[in-house]
Amino acid sequence: MNKKLIAVLAIVVVVAAFAGIIAEQYSISQQQPPVEIRVFAAASLTNVVNASKSAFEKENNAKLLVNLAGSDALYAQIVVGSPADVYMSADSSWLVKLNQKSLLYNDKYWNFTSNVLIVILPPDNPQNIASLSDLAKPGVRIAVAAWTVPAGKYTNITLTKIDSTWGNKASTKYQGPQWENYRQNVVKNIITYETNVEQVVTKVRMGVVDAGFAYMTDAMFYGQSKLKFVQISSDVNIQAQYGMGVLKNSTHTELAMKYLNFWTSKDGKDLLSKYGFGSTLPTLSMSTEILQLQGIGTMTRIHVAKNSEAL
Repeated sequence: MNKKLIAVLAIVVVVAAFAGIIAEQYSISQQQPPVEIRVFAAASLTNVVNASKSAFEKENNAKLLVNLAGSDALYAQIVVGSPADVYMSADSSWLVKLNQKSLLYNDKYWNFTSNVLIVILPPDNPQNIASLSDLAKPGVRIAVAAWTVPAGKYTNITLTKIDSTWGNKASTKYQGPQWENYRQNVVKNIITYETNVEQVVTKVRMGVVDAGFAYMTDAMFYGQSKLKFVQISSDVNIQAQYGMGVLKNSTHTELAMKYLNFWTSKDGKDLLSKYGFGSTLPTLSMSTEILQLQGIGTMTRIHVAKNSEAL
C-alpha cells in the first residue's frame, strides 16, 4: 500500500473519530435534564394551559409544573412563600397586590387576555331556564365560585348591578318588578360556593345544580356535550382581565419570561382565541336566547320565545 493511501486512510480515521466525539458531546448536551418552572395558573386557564404545555416543553427543554387553583388561593400560596416562577390570574388586581408587596420580577406584570361571565346550564336543562330572571325563581339550585375567587367576584358584581339598574325604580334602566330584589332572590338559591370556577362547571355538567355562573371559555370547551348557557348583557356583565407576571424569587427568570412571551405572541393569542378567551361583552336584544356549543370555536344559536325581559 503506497504512502499516500495510508495517509488518506489515517486522515479519514481521525476525522471519523473526531466526528464521533462531537456527536457524542451533542447527544449528551441534548440529554440534559429539562429545566423545571412552576406555573401558578387560574383554574379557568386549565384547558388552554394544558394545550400549550407539550410544545413549549419540547421547544425549550423545559418541564412545566402547573398548579391550577382559584386565583385568590394561588396568591395566598405565593405570599406565604410557596416557590413559583409564573403567576397567571383571572383577575389582574392580584398582580397589583403582588407588585405592591415587591414580589414580582422587575416590578412588572401584563394583562394578556380577557373572559366573559355567563350562566351555564345542564344539557337537559331540567328547570327550563331561558333567561336570567328564571334564576330568581324558588327551587332553582345554583352553583357559584366563592366571592373571593375572580369568577365569584364577577358574579357578585353582576348581581349587584342588576339590583341597582334593572331592579331599581329610580334608575333609567329599570326593567320591571321581576328584577326587584334580584340579588337577594338569586343568593337564596345558591346551594354551593366552590373554590374555583371549574368546580362550578363540574357541578352543572353532573346535574347537581340547575345553573351556575362561569366563563364563556368553560362553555366553549365542553361544547361537544352541548352544554347550554344564557348570555349576560353588557349592561350588567363584567369583562374579566387576566394578568400574568414572573415572581421575584424565580430561579429561572429567563425561561419564565419566555413562557410569558409565548402568551403575547401570535401563536399564544391564536390559542387563547381558539379556547374562547378575548371574547367581548354581548349586547343583547329584547329576546331571550340560549346557545348550545358544538366544539371549540363553533356554536349553534337556539332561539326561544320572545318575552318582555331586557337581557
